[in-house]
Amino acid sequence: MSSTTMKLRFFHGEAIGVLKLFWVICLIPLTGFAEQKWASFEEMMNSSSYEKVTKEISFETRGPVQVSCSYPILFGKGELVEYVNQDLKVKAENQFDKFVEDEKLSDEEWEDECSLSYALFPAYQVSNLISIGGCWSYIRNSHSSTSYEGKNYWQRGDSIIKLFLDDLFIKGSGYRSFMLQYCENYFKSSGYGYYSSLPEFPPQLESHDLDIFVLTDKGLMIIFRAYRVGGSADGPDTVLIPYAELKEFIDPLGPLKEKL
Repeated sequence: MSSTTMKLRFFHGEAIGVLKLFWVICLIPLTGFAEQKWASFEEMMNSSSYEKVTKEISFETRGPVQVSCSYPILFGKGELVEYVNQDLKVKAENQFDKFVEDEKLSDEEWEDECSLSYALFPAYQVSNLISIGGCWSYIRNSHSSTSYEGKNYWQRGDSIIKLFLDDLFIKGSGYRSFMLQYCENYFKSSGYGYYSSLPEFPPQLESHDLDIFVLTDKGLMIIFRAYRVGGSADGPDTVLIPYAELKEFIDPLGPLKEKL
């Protein structure tokens, strides 16, 4: 592992801190993330089995601030890998810069450390399909919030497409109704989150609750917004729907055609 350090100073608009850029290099050759058998979204987030870049800065404005971002360097060659690597780099570093700039201009005062982070990590990779998970974290004055995202890329011929859920399935096949019922049955049967603590008022899932997802080797993983189906201690709140359960809905010409 190598690192580059650059000192910055902020105080009432100027920074006092240290910026560190880490290159974390996996010592085990990777042959594609399709071989990774992730058990959960949390396991994806915490994995160290891939090469990544981490950028961090600590400084003082009206209180101590720590900002970080990280993004993977995907293994392999070709247009899709190059495109995704560049897209993730730009996304993460732009968010890092925005975090820093916003805190420099903030008039809010606090005693505890303010921590802002954005992390991207691989979920799935084959030759024409890449799936990336993301996590935003915000902590200030003992209050915290976390949100998640999924970024999915498909190469079709010479085109690279950023995928939405509708791109995976046959239009008009009723796949969203099926998936909503599948998720609800899972939460109810497992007594998950609010389905256990508030059984008389269970969450009423809606179609847009399915829009954050990643692909894995085992199935489609839906990631629910924080506090949608459970409290902060429960999350990240996910349901993995096996591809076998989705076969009748999968577009035979779409990104998941190999799963049929």
